[in-house]
Amino acid sequence: MKMIAGVDLKYRLRVAWAAHTGAPATTAFNAEEHLGRFLARDTFTITDDHPDVILFMSGGSERRALALADPQRPVLLLSIRGNNAYAAATEAMAWMINNGMTAMLSDISEAAESGLLEGWQRVAGAWESLKGIRTGLIGTVSEWLVASDVSAATLKDRLGVTLVGIPWNDLPDYTMSEPDVNLLSRFGGTDPEQLGEAAKVLTLLRKVISENDLHAAGVECFSLVQQRKVTACLALAQLNTEGTVAACEGDLASLAGMLAGKALTGKVPWMANTTCLTEKTVILSHCTAPFDLVREVNLPSHFETGYSLAVDGDIPLQEVTLFRFSEKLDRVFLEEGTIISRPRLRDACRTQAEIEIPSRGLALLRNRPLGNHLLMIPGRHSRLLELAFRYKGFEVLT
Repeated sequence: MKMIAGVDLKYRLRVAWAAHTGAPATTAFNAEEHLGRFLARDTFTITDDHPDVILFMSGGSERRALALADPQRPVLLLSIRGNNAYAAATEAMAWMINNGMTAMLSDISEAAESGLLEGWQRVAGAWESLKGIRTGLIGTVSEWLVASDVSAATLKDRLGVTLVGIPWNDLPDYTMSEPDVNLLSRFGGTDPEQLGEAAKVLTLLRKVISENDLHAAGVECFSLVQQRKVTACLALAQLNTEGTVAACEGDLASLAGMLAGKALTGKVPWMANTTCLTEKTVILSHCTAPFDLVREVNLPSHFETGYSLAVDGDIPLQEVTLFRFSEKLDRVFLEEGTIISRPRLRDACRTQAEIEIPSRGLALLRNRPLGNHLLMIPGRHSRLLELAFRYKGFEVLT
C-alpha cells in the first residue's frame, strides 16, 4: 500500500457513479475502468452507500447524484471529459452548496494531476481513522486556558472522538511506579534522581493510557509540578516522540489539533506558546517538545517554577506549518513559515523557535487569535490541511 509522509493510505475510497436514466448497461463497467486509470484498483470500492466520490458519466445525471449523496458526508464530484458530464456535476454542485452540503467539483483528470484526488483519499481516511477513538483528560484544563476548553460533546460531534475525564486524585502516587527505561536510557548522564522522578511520571501515564484504552491524553501538569515538584515535560516529550499524542496543560483544543495533524501527516505536532510577535515573525516556546523534533537536547529546570526538568532543544532551521483550532472546533488558523533562528530568551519556556510567516498570518495572530498555543509541523502542509479542514467544515481564517 502506498505511503505518504508516514501515512498508510489503506483507506478505500467509496465511489459511486451517476448517469442519465436509460444509460447503457456497460456504464458501470466503463465507470470502474475510468477510475482505474487514475486510482489503483485496491484503493477504491464501487458503492452506492455513503460515497466519498461521485463520478459523473453523462449529462442528465443530476438527480441520480443527489440521491446518492449523503448530506452528512463531504463528497468530491468528479466528471469524465465530454458527454455533458461536467455540466451535470456543476448543476449538482450548485444544489449542494445551496443546501448546506460540503462538496468539491473537478474534472477527474485534473483532480488526479493536481493531487486533489489523492488528497481527498488521504483526508477522508484521516478523519475516518479518528472516529471511535478514546482520549483522556488527566486532571482538568488549566485555569488560564480560557479559550481552549473543548467540550466532550464537541469532540464527539466534530471529530468522532470520545473524551474520558480522569482526576489526578483517582490515580496512584507516581512515586510508586518504576522509572521508564526508555526515558532513562535516552538521558543516561543526567542527574539520576531528577531523571528517575520524571521517568516515574511517564510510567504512570503509560499505565493510565493503557488501562483506559486511550489513543491520546491531555495532561494538566502544573498541579503536579506545584504540589510534587516534578514535571511531566519529559514524559510528554517521550510519548509524542513515540506517536502517542499528549498535550500539556490539559489543552483540549491543542489535543484535537494534534490528533488531526498526526492523522493527516503522520507527525505529532509541537504544541507551543505564542511568546512574542515581531514585525515579521512569531516566537514560539515551550518546556516540552517531541525528542525527534529537536537536537542537542539539554534538561534545565522548568521555566515557570524552577523545579524538575524541561526539554531545551534546537529545532533545525526549516520550513514549517502552523495551525490552531478554536474551542468550538469550527475555525482554524493555518499558515506556513520558515524557522529563521533559535532565540535564547531568558524569560520564556526552554525550547524556542523564531518563525517568519506572511503578514496576513501575523495580523490574524494579533487581531483574531484563537488561543495561546499554536501547533507546528515540520514541512509545508497547508494545502493538504486546508483541504482537510474545509472537508470538516472549519472556517479557515483569512
